[in-house]
Amino acid sequence: MRRWRKARERALQGDAGIGTLEYVGVITVAAVLIAAVVVSLTSMRPGDHAQAAMCRIMEAFGQGGDCSTVPGGRAPGDYVPPEECVVSSNGREENGSITVVVTLDSGERWVIEQLGDGTYRLTRAADVGVGMGVGVGFDVSVTNDGQTYGVGATADASVSLVVGGGESYIAKSAEEAKRILDHKRNDDTKDFWFGDDNPLRDGVDWVNEELGGSNEFEQLDPDEWFVEGGVEGEASAGVNAIAGSVDAEAFLEAYVGRTNRKDGTSTDYLRADMGIGGGLQGHGVTPTGNDIYQQFTLDGSMGAVMEVDRDEDGNPTAFRIRSVTSWDTVADESYSGPGGIDGDPSFTERVVEIPLDSAADRRLATRVMHAAGVPYYPGITDSVNVSQTVLDRFNPADLGRELGMAAADRGYIYEQTYTTGSTEDGVNAQGKVGLELGLSAETIDSTRATTDYRYFDGTGMVDRAECVV
Repeated sequence: MRRWRKARERALQGDAGIGTLEYVGVITVAAVLIAAVVVSLTSMRPGDHAQAAMCRIMEAFGQGGDCSTVPGGRAPGDYVPPEECVVSSNGREENGSITVVVTLDSGERWVIEQLGDGTYRLTRAADVGVGMGVGVGFDVSVTNDGQTYGVGATADASVSLVVGGGESYIAKSAEEAKRILDHKRNDDTKDFWFGDDNPLRDGVDWVNEELGGSNEFEQLDPDEWFVEGGVEGEASAGVNAIAGSVDAEAFLEAYVGRTNRKDGTSTDYLRADMGIGGGLQGHGVTPTGNDIYQQFTLDGSMGAVMEVDRDEDGNPTAFRIRSVTSWDTVADESYSGPGGIDGDPSFTERVVEIPLDSAADRRLATRVMHAAGVPYYPGITDSVNVSQTVLDRFNPADLGRELGMAAADRGYIYEQTYTTGSTEDGVNAQGKVGLELGLSAETIDSTRATTDYRYFDGTGMVDRAECVV
């Protein structure tokens, strides 16, 4: 199951103090609200939409005036989401853990994304976690190119507290992004051995340049950086045999964090993911005696994030809610191993954003947060209306329509579909009788490709071609 959970796209990037059930509420309420927004798009002020559509048709033929003056309308460019879209990406995640009663996890990952404006974004991130797990069984296995070899049978449950962070850099090309990655790794190595700012480090940098090396990007300031903390829990069971494996898993993750930008603006976020999955995969023999690889798996996940953008003075400027869902069913066989099976999961992400320019906007954002179980958010939820919260929880569809109306009038509504793929290599050795003992290490290479991107333009959902592979 790790092939799926570790490699799934973590597209979701907030204030501490809420429990696990509230995080589940964030996920489910976000999905219901956004579904209500999408369903109600065609019924939002149909007269205004028809008038706006006619104005644009006339404008296209050189007739009519400024369509931004149409009642309820905006200039066409005002509907395009300002968030730069991701066309495609490739990355790597490296994880390791040592388990002696208490589990110590550490992971490093990087990804290079091609953005819709033609630039590339490199993001480097790392996290460290500590947790406890209990279970029974043993597992000794090696994973090569996504296929596991070994023997074992395990059943366990664990919970971990995780702290992480990272930084992003904008580059003009994929090659420049890779150079920044290499130079930043060199900088980390030099920092470890020689420090960051002292005469010895200056001398090392000078020698590097004299020998033909470059320090060009080592001290480059990031365009964005983030820190986050949260909790991860999972329960799993599985059997590994020489010819194949059977497994099942359920997980829940919840994080709060902040992204800062060099222009002084920032985004607070609360994100949560949950999922279930399981299946059978391994080698078999055909009636004619040929070796064949078979995979029968079902994986599903849901995630949500609530974000608040702030200006350089810390004042809230926009509220955004995202919902990401994925169901991936694979029932296939191949003579060429796992590589011959198309098992790449597909994700659908829907986003609704409203500005926070008025007290009415902040009250609407407060209602969404309270309905999802978030009791307090700095600068937004200044008071609690218990009766309104109860009403919204029992009737989220009406709240979703109100949110959709505000986003259609003054904000943004958009959705995208993308596929992710991964190749996993690793080793695992565990023994557990009540408490776990063991170690593991894995490397996951991942890719992402956007296959569809649409946004609301005042009359309906339209394609955004520059965001699709």
